[in-house]
Parts: sequence; C-alpha cells; structure tokens
Amino acid sequence: MFSSAYHQFHIPVMGLAFTIDTPLKVARFGISSVISIIEDQLLESMRRHYSRLYQIAFEPIQDHEHDYRARRITAYLNLIHTIVTLQLNTLRELPFEAGSEISKYFELLPDHSTLKKQYNSMLAAPPAEKAAMEHGLRNSIQAGAIDVNIMAKVDRDQYTKDGAVLPPEYADAMSALRGFARSTLSSSVVFSAGYNPRLYQYLGQFDCFYPDSRGVLQKKVVIKVSDYRSALIQGKILA
Repeated sequence: MFSSAYHQFHIPVMGLAFTIDTPLKVARFGISSVISIIEDQLLESMRRHYSRLYQIAFEPIQDHEHDYRARRITAYLNLIHTIVTLQLNTLRELPFEAGSEISKYFELLPDHSTLKKQYNSMLAAPPAEKAAMEHGLRNSIQAGAIDVNIMAKVDRDQYTKDGAVLPPEYADAMSALRGFARSTLSSSVVFSAGYNPRLYQYLGQFDCFYPDSRGVLQKKVVIKVSDYRSALIQGKILA
C-alpha cells in the first residue's frame, strides 16, 4: 500500500517481492509505502544488490551466524533508510525546472495542498522573489514513511542444526519484529494475517514502541483487520 499525508495516494500493492524496494522508487516524492520483511533471504539478496548499485560497503550476514534473520532485516532497513536519505538530499538540490524530480515532487501534490499552492505561486513570482520562495519549498520536502509489514501467523519456529527448537524469539515473525525495532527507521509496523499473542507480548520488550518523555513514538503499530470484531479484540489487547 502506498499512502502519503501530502499526496494521499492509496495503491493496493503487496506481496514479498513486489514491495521489497518500493521506498527507493517513491519515498523521495513524499509517498509512504509498506514493505514485507518476513523473508530474510530475499532481503539479504536485495541488500547486496543495492549496496553495489549505490557503492555502499556490503558485509554479508551468513545463515550460520547468531540471530542472522533479525540482523539481516535490520541491515536491509538501515540501508533503505540511508539510500532514501541520500535521494532526498539530492532532490532538494535540483533546480526547479520542467522534468526535474523536485518539480515532480510538488506537481504530484493535490491541488488543495498548501505546498502545491506555494509552488504555483513561486512559478509565477518575479525573479527577485523566487529565490526565497524556492528555499522555503526545499525545506518543506519530506520523504514518505518506510513502513513494514509482518504477517503475524507466519511465525514458524526455527531449529538448530541438531534439530533442537530455538527459543520463541527466533521464530519468523518474532525475528522480523526485532529486526525492525533495532533499525534506524521511525515508522510503523503493520501486523496482518491474524492474531499472534506471543508476538504482541514481545512488543513490550522494545522501548521504541513506548512514547518518550515528550509523548512521541519512535515506532508505531498498525493492525490490518477485516472486520470490526477483530479490530476491537486486537485493539484492546494492544492498548
């Protein structure tokens, strides 16, 4: 799903591969997106690819290493965050001219947006006033949120090479949550595909899901439900 407080786009696109690098395509335009983080092998492959593409050092995380699933997820999300930040800084420096990405950012805004009106006023302003107006517009640019999705019921236990069951926190969904919690992102985790009691309880172990001294949440929780009853039950549990 794509959404934006600025652009108000809602495009239903999901799945493991379809959304895995969506933020690198749309976040710099202020469009938020949700990516699935349950498949660590795919994330590691994509991290290798984009690290090489953007000439960022890549150190593989092998599947025999401790807590490799969560660490792969954290590493991939941190990389996405880094690249989007680079993209946004580049976009802010571009000239306001036809076809440039900075112009596209404002042209994508709905007509009723205050920023869109300011952009149109800048285009019509005399040269003596344009520089100050452009500066204000550049400072107003924000990236879209990089939210993540965890399918709550996809939480199979993991085993050692000897066949012993690892503790619950190494299960699929639990590892994914830990990977997100330890990342540099300030965004939301979307729980979908059912209710997972141990996953919800695990949230309490991470300070990032609690408000700070100013009442600000670094990371938020969203539940994706299909009916009111499910929303009521899960909402009460999380509250």
